[in-house]
Amino acid sequence: MRTSTILCLLCSLALPACSDPPDEGGEAGSTSDDDDGSSSDSGDVLQCPAQTGPGVRHAENIDVDTVWRAEDGPHFVDASLAIRSGATLEIEPCAVVRLAADVELDVAFPGTPNSGHLVAEGTVDRPIRFEPAGPAPWGRIFIAAPGDARLAYVTLTGGGATDPSGATIAAAGTGTLPLAQGLFVDHVTIEDSAGAGVSLMRKTAFAPGSTALVVRDCGSDAHPFPLELDEHALDSLPEGSFTGNAIDEIFVDPLDPLQVSGTIHDRGVPYRVGNASNDRLVVGGGDRIAPPVLLTIEPGVTLRFFPGTEFAVEFATGDFAATGALSAVGTSERPIVFTSAALAPAPGDWVGLWFGGVVDPRTAIAHARIEYTGADCGCILLSCSDIDAYEGAVIMTQAPPNAFVTDTVIAHAAGHGFVLGYEGAAVDFGVTNDFEDVAGCAMTLPRPGSCPDPLPACE
Repeated sequence: MRTSTILCLLCSLALPACSDPPDEGGEAGSTSDDDDGSSSDSGDVLQCPAQTGPGVRHAENIDVDTVWRAEDGPHFVDASLAIRSGATLEIEPCAVVRLAADVELDVAFPGTPNSGHLVAEGTVDRPIRFEPAGPAPWGRIFIAAPGDARLAYVTLTGGGATDPSGATIAAAGTGTLPLAQGLFVDHVTIEDSAGAGVSLMRKTAFAPGSTALVVRDCGSDAHPFPLELDEHALDSLPEGSFTGNAIDEIFVDPLDPLQVSGTIHDRGVPYRVGNASNDRLVVGGGDRIAPPVLLTIEPGVTLRFFPGTEFAVEFATGDFAATGALSAVGTSERPIVFTSAALAPAPGDWVGLWFGGVVDPRTAIAHARIEYTGADCGCILLSCSDIDAYEGAVIMTQAPPNAFVTDTVIAHAAGHGFVLGYEGAAVDFGVTNDFEDVAGCAMTLPRPGSCPDPLPACE
């Protein structure tokens, strides 16, 4: 889209088990029948005592270093508050934070540029919990660069009411490089978010070392995915679990050309690219002085493209070295799949792979499947084949250094398989690849100078 934000918790080492903290206005120390608070989902015995006191209410911004102590809880947040002016809000292990409807915790926002720090680091047996104070969902935790948040052994339930994507945790960079890396997660669980669990946009990313992120029971009709990320956040996506949501796919919003080398990791669910027909995932920012950007795709990854979208490794055309490179090398057991995101996939759903400039010698595609391509590329290229359209699964605008696609299946293509749309000698992509249900040529011919008359038909 072009628009387009860890178990049950409790408190100190004094008692081996605990009860759920009270609902706002409810009886302190009450315990639900189905959750006695004595253990986590993983079976770890929790060491947090029941929070039986009246708790503490918060509604003022955090402008000086502040600690929310577990023994004072639960902590009720009655109005949105900002952590700003370089202040740190530390939330102790075992703390329970209950937020009123639509209430946010904003880090270094509003009034950017600003600064602020949120530290909520529990432990495996002394976790932290964020939850609604009543029946209505709370807002979100929003981190604006250069603010940062460190969350460990935290569960966040029932948030996302105020975020445009329905996200419980949202972070935004400045839209410029270097990437903001202000969100650290370690054994963080997000449940029952109004939309996405996490949203990272405007050139922001998870902090190094992030791990064990769980997003479940999240999603709405408009934002059904567990995570919504822009292209620059993909490399930082930690391992975890992203199933049990409205749609178990990671949404990629291709806002800008990828300008930093990185990897699309196999995280157990497909990636959904774009949600508008003019979306385009581009590798390479067009800076011909900087080193080319390399995007690596791990074996087993599936990329599902919204109808009409395309994947461009260098979008610009011309006789110059491409500013982007792609390494998508799967295995026979774990191929990489480029496919359609349509409910009923059909030939011609999405454009395919476009290679502008002279293909980088590091570019390689192997043990892959490219299917349902052939949507309008809006392109007129060179060819000595008897064709009048240039749509294809793999489109080249300059002579490649080698046959960089091998052991790959081109299937259900409304156009051609390989379009060699340049002036120069042919490179044979037909011998090492397979073709299934390709409407056009398996491989079009380039124009080496002059073309024979009549033009040869497709083979």
